[in-house]
Parts: sequence; structure tokens; C-alpha cells
Amino acid sequence: MTRLLKVVFITMMLIGTASSMHPYHRPSVTSAISNFYRKNPFKGAFLTCSIKGCTADLVAQYIAASKANDQHDENVKHQQDYDNALSRLNPLKKARGGDMHDTAIANSKKFKIDLRRSAMFLIYGGLYQGCANEFLYNSVLPRLGTGTDWRTVGKKVAVDAFGIVPFVCIPMAYLVKGLLLRRSVRDSYSNYWSDVVNKGVLFKNWMIFIPVQCLTFSVIPQHFRVSFVACVSFFWMIILSCILSSS
Repeated sequence: MTRLLKVVFITMMLIGTASSMHPYHRPSVTSAISNFYRKNPFKGAFLTCSIKGCTADLVAQYIAASKANDQHDENVKHQQDYDNALSRLNPLKKARGGDMHDTAIANSKKFKIDLRRSAMFLIYGGLYQGCANEFLYNSVLPRLGTGTDWRTVGKKVAVDAFGIVPFVCIPMAYLVKGLLLRRSVRDSYSNYWSDVVNKGVLFKNWMIFIPVQCLTFSVIPQHFRVSFVACVSFFWMIILSCILSSS
């Protein structure tokens, strides 16, 4: 994980350096990106959010696998200490047990990607967080007002936080997971409600996104709103992925 963060940091530094070395190229690149998102809102939303959703899930899988490996290695070490204590009475058990423990530790280091789970977050990210949010943010919510005054922004944030999020946004992730795992809609909603009550999934979302949405509907240009939320929700997707994997 440390290596991954170093690679990301170095990449960002290189991009920043390149941008500073070529100041005349920067406006054209920025303008091209802006035009793409303005002319292709749904395509841009799907690409951004599907890649974000899948990447966030891979990070969550890596974190979960690292924790599981650490716990597994600790259990193997305790068992090895126990076997070593008994090996004084049975030398054959010592040799055989040592090989088994080495194999177990080696196997625990392998990181296997759950492709079904990643596919779920790719679909959820692209279709809902991308295309659906593009429609909701820029076609539905503007009916509450098109200004950026605090009353208009407050109404949009309230509808999103207490209407869309608890009844559409988060349940959709559980429905997609249930579909891939061939679970019924009732079981999916039951898992969602259980995580709301026992794991505080809804309150965790509010803590992140109520402040974020205040910015979204006040200072972020309309054609960049979904992409802005996607950047912030990268960390939320990691949290949600970890919660879903344990439910």
C-alpha cells in the first residue's frame, strides 16, 4: 500500500512539473477536457465513475486482504510456537510442521482479485453514480432552482441527503451486489437495513457528502458536478466496498 501511494504521489508530481514547464499547453488541455464533459455529459460521467468505482473497490480489496494476511500470519505463528514446544517430544512433527507452516504463510501472501465484486462496483459506479447522477443533478434538482444562493443550495442538499441517498443511492449498491450474487430483492434490502442499523452506513455517507454537496451545488460548474463528486466519493466507495464485503 505504501508503494502504491508513492507511485501516485510521484505521478502527480511529474504531471505538475510537466504542466509548469509547458504553460502554453495547459489552457488547451483544460479547454479540451471541459468541452468533452460539456458535450458528452453521460459518456464522461460513465467513464469517470465506472473507473473510479472499480479502482476504489480494488483498493478496498487490497486493504482487506492485507488485514486478513496479517491475522493469518499471526495465527500461523502462534500455531508454530505451539508445535515447536511439542517438537521436543516428537522431532518428526517438528520437521513436517515447519514445512506446512512455511507453505501456509506463503499462500497467505497471495492477493486474489474478486472479479465479480469489482464488476459490481464498475456497473454501480458507471450507471448510477455516473449516468443517473448526471440526470438527477443537472435535470431534476435544477427544478428546485438554478441559483447558488443558500436557500436553493440547501434545498438541493436536503433532497439529495434525505431523499435520494437513503432510498436510491445506497440501496442501489446493495441491489447490484444482490443481482450478481443471485440474491432476492428482499434479502438485498434486508442487508442494507442491517448495515444502516449496525454499521452506520447512512450516517457515514452524510458526514462526507452533506458538506461536499454544498460545494457541488454552489461553486462547481454544472458539467463538472458529477466528476467532482466522483473524485470525493473515491474514498466513500472504499468504505462502502468494505462494508458490503462483510455483509
